[in-house]
Amino acid sequence: MALNSQLTTLHFFLRHVRRHRLLALLNVGSIALGIAVYLAIQIANHSANRSFAAGIDLVAGKAQLEVRGDFDETLWSALARQPGVLAATGTVEGVVTLPDFPGEYLRVLGIDIFSGEAFRTFPLHGSGEQWLARRGGIALGEDFSRQRGIEIGGQLRALVNGRIEALTVLALIPAGDSPAASQQRFAVMDIGWAQELLGSVGRLSSLLFLLEDPARAAAVAAEMQPLLPPDLQAAPPRQRSAQIESMLSAFQLNLTALSMVSLLVGVFLIYNTISASVARRRVEIGILRALGMSRRGVRALFLGEACVFGVLGIVCGAVGGVALAHVLTRAVGKTITSLYVLLSIERTYLHPAQFAAAAFFGIASVLVGAWMPASEAARIAPVEALSGRCAVVEKRSLRAWWLAGILFATAFAAGWCALRIGPPALSFATAFCVLAAFALLAPAATCFMGMLATRAPGAGILLRLAAENLHRSVHRNGITVAALATAIAMMVGLMVMIFSFRRSVSDWIEGSITADLFIAPASNEIAGLGAAVPPAAQAWLEARPEVREVDTFREQSVAVSAGGRAPEQALLAVVKGAEGRRLPFLGGDGERKMALVFQASGVAVSEPFARRFRVRSGDTLRIETPRGPAEILVAGIYSDYTRDQGVMLIDRKTYERYWDDPRVFSLAVYLRSGAASEPLADAFRAEFSRAGEFAIYSNRALRRRIFAIFDQTFAVTYILRTVAIVVAIAGIFLSVTTLVAERVREIGALRAVGASRGQVRALFMAEAGLIGLAASALGVAAGVLLAMVLTWVVNPAFFGWTIGLHFPWPALLATPLWIVPATLLAAWYPAQRASLQPIAKAVREE
Repeated sequence: MALNSQLTTLHFFLRHVRRHRLLALLNVGSIALGIAVYLAIQIANHSANRSFAAGIDLVAGKAQLEVRGDFDETLWSALARQPGVLAATGTVEGVVTLPDFPGEYLRVLGIDIFSGEAFRTFPLHGSGEQWLARRGGIALGEDFSRQRGIEIGGQLRALVNGRIEALTVLALIPAGDSPAASQQRFAVMDIGWAQELLGSVGRLSSLLFLLEDPARAAAVAAEMQPLLPPDLQAAPPRQRSAQIESMLSAFQLNLTALSMVSLLVGVFLIYNTISASVARRRVEIGILRALGMSRRGVRALFLGEACVFGVLGIVCGAVGGVALAHVLTRAVGKTITSLYVLLSIERTYLHPAQFAAAAFFGIASVLVGAWMPASEAARIAPVEALSGRCAVVEKRSLRAWWLAGILFATAFAAGWCALRIGPPALSFATAFCVLAAFALLAPAATCFMGMLATRAPGAGILLRLAAENLHRSVHRNGITVAALATAIAMMVGLMVMIFSFRRSVSDWIEGSITADLFIAPASNEIAGLGAAVPPAAQAWLEARPEVREVDTFREQSVAVSAGGRAPEQALLAVVKGAEGRRLPFLGGDGERKMALVFQASGVAVSEPFARRFRVRSGDTLRIETPRGPAEILVAGIYSDYTRDQGVMLIDRKTYERYWDDPRVFSLAVYLRSGAASEPLADAFRAEFSRAGEFAIYSNRALRRRIFAIFDQTFAVTYILRTVAIVVAIAGIFLSVTTLVAERVREIGALRAVGASRGQVRALFMAEAGLIGLAASALGVAAGVLLAMVLTWVVNPAFFGWTIGLHFPWPALLATPLWIVPATLLAAWYPAQRASLQPIAKAVREE
């Protein structure tokens, strides 16, 4: 019996697929698209974390402890003699850019070939250890050299600290399974030559240790601590990777949440697909029920069909997800580099858990979407099914309004908790509840649109019929409206949030970016702040008669704690000559707070920093410095959109009390009244930047550059919302196909009394247009509320940014102008098929 049942199910499914190949392909494709987007984001996130971890493994090698920072090399010998240390080696790290390969850079690692032998995880092929003896000699990644046509003995021009240096390739790092294999933009050179190249003579970036007993790593680290400067600590190298993953977690969680919207829209699509299948096979259901199949068996039949489509969609989506990951990974890598840390994702990393999670969510979405129509099929009585009359689905409008009200209340409560007590992830529950509440209101919005259409002045008979059909099939059309409205809501919500964010950034720039000219080593644009401005360049600018003032800026990571909590790494921005800046302090009183920073050794902190460390104006921060812990007053909290991890702003004079590091990474030049920036920029280029060693921006050009980075940051978001819209528009096709299947006899009756094929086609097209209008209205309303959630809840909870809400009214009002044509286009083919129904066959359905 079980075998016969399985054969019946298989025959039932295959016959339907043969008859409706296009629907089957569209169904599988929609599932595959949602799975591909979700999986691609997971692969991109995992690849970013693995790439950074691979870079750490490459530098740290087999080390069990690491001391990392910028410190005097005399620590090397002192720590190497510590009890429990088996071997120790030092390294110097830096980044150089390659003017001959625009946009390219190399991470340069200076190693000691002898003491570092036990730590190294990669071999060197070429001219042996002779590459150590030559100034500028490097070992280069084999893949990198091959792709750019650089052979052993070839030369590279490197831009470092505003000067051009020649590097000679004397050895290759072979591609393979080592960490170096995935880090193409990587070069190794002798530690002494690296110190000269990077301007770090007598300094180290890290000390690495092998231990006699790795199990005693924590004890050895504690014994080392008294010998270390107060701002340094010994820790396992893997700890760095964990810190970076923690820093990226909010960004990656946002991408994951957005990617799952495609799966959410797919739930509605599955509903429409199985509904279409039920509508087409009512007679077959009746036959099966008459032959003794139980309601549970009918439900299992359609759930099984959905699962088959789901499995095929998951397989296709897995293949497409891997391909899409290559595109999204590059965009994610650029965004991470702009906002967090220098990262080049040279390859995508696949893990079985990613595919398992995609399969789980895929099958779950399929079952959720298929359950209601499968249950509807199970409730059809055999007599009703065989007669072609299907029971009318009860419209539970009052219950929907109650549930929507409960969801709105839940959204408010979750948002309040996310902002007040956490965790921040509750902000996504707020967004989900808002979308779900509006989806429940879709049937009401559909009925309302039908009512408006029937009462519209000059409404013809076709429009009134379409409106009546819209209302009569609200159980079907409401789901379609919900799917499309959800996708529109996501698009509108993100559009409004990004527009508001852009306006807030623009206002912030007005107060923060006030200098006439900005100058920095060109390598800082590619590799992040790290290359120093030569003192001669700064002195030259300060001596120019047209220059009123020169601000300096540098940035570095420091350990900071507040309220007795454990120290965490944070960015310290060091400025000189910035007393005139109009920082947008929260609570006003900016002049007094700026005076506390520049005259009373205070520190200004950004909103994200205040959220992360839970500090307020007047609190005290403990910052670890080379001269010991410094207790510094928080003078004020200001709006800043450069780092979502937060930043502290400190005066250069205060900084020099604790650090002996005169380097600056960029200059802001203020001109005297009447002076022009272009002649000064040209003169500076002629003196210091003949080969493009410096990036020089006017005030206007820098603003354009900031917004280019802003747009790049949201590139992945644009891709995700476009996919959601495409998937939802596909739902219109399925919905109209279902309606045609349900109304075969009605179509026949209309044709029999004289309706033309064009009128039948127009009838279904009009209904599809009303669906598009209802979805547009509901989606825009939901999107506006979702934008409030994203702006006022998600952003503050995760990133600590205060963003003013602004609406791009032209774009919002234009939404129906392209949504409705898109729905009409999606509905044209099934409407055309409806108009071609043979009259005799359609009437026989009675």
